[in-house]
Amino acid sequence: MLRNIDVDLLRSFVTIAELRSFTRAAAVLFRSQSTVSTQIRRLEELAGQVLLQRSPHEVLLTRAGEQFLGYARRIVALHDEALDVINAQSVSGRVRLAVMDDYATIVLPETLARFARSHPEVELEVTTGFTRDLLNSLGEEFDLVLATQKAGDGRGEVLRKEQTAWACSDRVAFSLEEPLQLALLKAPNMFREWALEALNEAGLRWRILFSSSSIGAVEAIAVSGVALTVVKAGTARPGLQLLGAEHGLPALPASEIALHLAPGRPSAAIAALSAFLAEALSDGAPLP
Repeated sequence: MLRNIDVDLLRSFVTIAELRSFTRAAAVLFRSQSTVSTQIRRLEELAGQVLLQRSPHEVLLTRAGEQFLGYARRIVALHDEALDVINAQSVSGRVRLAVMDDYATIVLPETLARFARSHPEVELEVTTGFTRDLLNSLGEEFDLVLATQKAGDGRGEVLRKEQTAWACSDRVAFSLEEPLQLALLKAPNMFREWALEALNEAGLRWRILFSSSSIGAVEAIAVSGVALTVVKAGTARPGLQLLGAEHGLPALPASEIALHLAPGRPSAAIAALSAFLAEALSDGAPLP
C-alpha cells in the first residue's frame, strides 16, 4: 500500500522534537495544540511507530523517533529549498548567528568571508557568548546558534566531534602539584563544570586562579605558565600543550559542535548560511 506523508506533518514533528513541547511548537507553527497533536497521531499511524514519548513536563523522542528525525529534517529542508528555487527568490536579508568565542575568532572568519563573497546581499550579524546563554535566546535574538555541547546530547545538527583536553603552557614542564592552579571560564560554563567535577572525583585539590568570560583571555593566562585550563583541542591557541591521563589528570567528557536552527521555516538567507556552515564544518572538512 502506497503511503505518502504530508510535509506539514513532518514539519510539526521536527518542531516538537526541537522544542520538546507541543505547546511551544504550536505557538511557533501558528496552529492550535489540538491540531498539532492530531498531526502527530496521523504521522505515527503512517509510520507505524510511536515517535514521541509524552510526559507532563517534557516530550522526548522514542528510539524510532530518533531514527526518523534526521530523515524528517532533510525532507522538510529539501521541500523548502525546492520552493525557494521555484520562486526564484534572491538570497538576501539579515542572518543573526550566535557562536562560541573561539570559533568566532579562529575557525569562522575565513568561512564567513567565503559566504559573504558568494552571498553579497546577505547581512551577517554575529554574537559571541557561552552556548547555554546563546541557546536560551534561539528564535528570539538568534536565527542560528553554533554550539559546543556534550557528545551525544541529541540536540541540533551535529557537525563535528571535538576532543576536550587539559592544557598548560608549552614553556613549562607540567607537574601534578596540589592545589592545581586553574584558569577557567566564568560560571555557569560547561567546560568549567566538567573540569571541577573531574578533579573532585579524582580527589585532586584545586584553586581557581583566574576566570573570565573570554576564551582568549583564559587561554592567554594558561600560555603564560601560571595555570592549567581546559580547551577544545582543535582550537587551542599556539603556546599550549595538551595534557591527559599520562600526566595524572582525569578524563574529560567528549564534546561536539552542533548547529541549532530557530524553529519555523527559515528565510532563504538563513537556510543558505546553515547549509554553508554544515558543509564547511563537517567532520570530514579540515578546520581553517
